Amino acid sequence: MCVLIHKPAGVAVPEPIIRSAALHNADGWGVMGHTADGETVLERHVDVDATRTIDFLRAHTDSELAIHLRRRTHGDVNACNAHPFEIEPGLYLMHNGSFTLPIRDPIYSDTWHLVHDILRPLARRHRGLIADPTFLQLISAVAGPDNRLILFDAKRAKFHVVNRQIGVEHAGLWIGSLRWLDAGLFEAPAVERAA
Repeated sequence: MCVLIHKPAGVAVPEPIIRSAALHNADGWGVMGHTADGETVLERHVDVDATRTIDFLRAHTDSELAIHLRRRTHGDVNACNAHPFEIEPGLYLMHNGSFTLPIRDPIYSDTWHLVHDILRPLARRHRGLIADPTFLQLISAVAGPDNRLILFDAKRAKFHVVNRQIGVEHAGLWIGSLRWLDAGLFEAPAVERAA
């Protein structure tokens, strides 16, 4: 499991959330999104440094971003397993949860296998399919209640959150799961189920 956050433009990520996420999810971090000027933001890192991540996010308060901090479940801790993953040029994915997929190479994560063995071949054969609303409903049904995904279409500067209803809304953010964050950060009145 990991921490997956969608941050709308103009919303700051509270420092304690990143410090907690970095402490409990120290196997890689990345961001994807766009600046207020429409420039694409993509970063992947193996080393999780809470201060560096906080500084990066402060510099991008006006950007709409998805943020991923990895807690290894499958695959090695390496750059290949850091999020976001490129499905095809201009289309990226972040994932929180665990898929039961054939793992042909144990060095790589289940998300790596999802992208390389399923989504990328589909996207290449059927342009536009991955961002089609009906296909996203199918992905949600197949993913089940234990998986959340964010797809980012950089060409259109658009996010698609799969299984949004499973996550929580907090401080203007959508957080896929609170499981690997300090519970004390989320007092009951401040946290609502995502709509």
